[in-house]
Amino acid sequence: MAQPRLLLTRPPKGSAQFLDRLSPALHEGVVISPLLEITPSEGQADLSPYAGVIFTSANAVANAPAGAGRPAYCVGPQTTEAALAAGWRAQMAGYDAVSMVAELSGRADLGPLLHLAGRHRRGDVAGDLTATGLTTDVHTLYDQRLLPLSDEAQSLLRSGDPVLVPLFSPRSAEQFVQSAASTANVLAVSISDAAAGALEGLPLRAHDVAALPTGEAMAEAVEKLFRRSTLP
Repeated sequence: MAQPRLLLTRPPKGSAQFLDRLSPALHEGVVISPLLEITPSEGQADLSPYAGVIFTSANAVANAPAGAGRPAYCVGPQTTEAALAAGWRAQMAGYDAVSMVAELSGRADLGPLLHLAGRHRRGDVAGDLTATGLTTDVHTLYDQRLLPLSDEAQSLLRSGDPVLVPLFSPRSAEQFVQSAASTANVLAVSISDAAAGALEGLPLRAHDVAALPTGEAMAEAVEKLFRRSTLP
């Protein structure tokens, strides 16, 4: 079997950062074709009524005001690191939104909080936390506009060679399903069971799910699947 080529579907900056996590063998012939475009929303959030903020993605950090030492409760290590670099007094409060809600549930002493988020988000973090007694509002900082796969990406998928495709969210996985010209030779790696669910019923050569919903775990899963697919 030919050596798999990598198809990255995150926005350019995120794809470049993820590629930096991978071994040089995976850099050869990589194709970057974003399925989402991040576009800032109009108007900044008024943070003055709030004791702190919630970040559930690094994109939110990138579109938020500077932290100025204010508290931030974050999902995952990558988002936490981004918030720290942006001047927030950040701490990780879970690997995903569900574990964050469980961690912060009922902590009225931390609030009120403001969830700085994208327009498209899974679940209702603000509503769930408010229901436990931790008053939380939500403010939309950016939109995630869907994009089709590029002609180069479609040609790669039609080539007959194996294509390694990491998918970092349920929405991008759904868009990949809708856009991909062919999936029979795809080696998919999903960041979560929710993302994996979007690929159910799709003809795939292989499909793994990362052990944790983090960039590091995704890189490990991609490397593992790459090695497995290149064994004689």
